[in-house]
Amino acid sequence: MLNRQRYLVWLLRGIGLLDLLAIMAVVAPRTGIAFSHQLLGFGEFPHEPIAGYLARSISIWYASYGLLLWFVSYDINHNSRLITCLAWMMMVQGVIVSGIDLAEGMPLWWTGLEGPCSLGLGLGILSLHDWTRG
Repeated sequence: MLNRQRYLVWLLRGIGLLDLLAIMAVVAPRTGIAFSHQLLGFGEFPHEPIAGYLARSISIWYASYGLLLWFVSYDINHNSRLITCLAWMMMVQGVIVSGIDLAEGMPLWWTGLEGPCSLGLGLGILSLHDWTRG
């Protein structure tokens, strides 16, 4: 494997590992989710079932995405088109999530991290991917 390709592989695996950590919210007791919610400064976690459902279902999506990134990292040549697609999806998601954060009045530290990080990581994947092919 070329050194250039290693950078891409490790970026995919690093993001994948971080996203896989979301599995903790899927299996955490509701009290753990409520504690995290409070710790982040969002106040009391809503008692309605939809709040727990959304927290857990979005977490399993993040974890699944992380597993997918890890999987494609094993053969970046074969998965080239998928990697490009995933990078673009991540960048578009970053822009959309930034808009959602602003519309929903999320704290500035959250808004400044979530969307821009997704956009930047997607751009990083795309740039490294293009670099490995060039």
